[in-house]
Amino acid sequence: MTLPDPDRLGVWRAFRTAHAALDKMLTHALDEQDGLQLPWYEILDALATGEEASFRFTDLAERVMVNPSSLSRQLDKLEERKLIAREKSVLDDGRAILVVLTPKGHEVWREASFTYYRIVRHAFTNTLTETDVVALNRVFAKVLEG
Repeated sequence: MTLPDPDRLGVWRAFRTAHAALDKMLTHALDEQDGLQLPWYEILDALATGEEASFRFTDLAERVMVNPSSLSRQLDKLEERKLIAREKSVLDDGRAILVVLTPKGHEVWREASFTYYRIVRHAFTNTLTETDVVALNRVFAKVLEG
């Protein structure tokens, strides 16, 4: 096995550390200020900002990048809190289940977004120059192509 060269491996480690630090900050702030877990916020955000008003279960799992069993447990918790609802699709034979944001869920998402984006601005976006943004877009596009 050949390791990546030291510079690239260092960038990888820095990326992982930065990602973990941001997740930790977001997790703490959302829990303390909004009573939400970070994965819950990500689900609410996907539903609130998606082009459609609802998602099929598998499409939502792909959008929030989690495995289906984990998503199912998260949805159970959100449904208990009346933040989402599961409805039968009327566009097909009714067997598909759609996940929709409830009015309460939308309000909770809106309030939590202030917390979420405050942390994102403080720890990430405010530190980037225009050159950084262009470079990171290029880098992440390459990574996602791979």
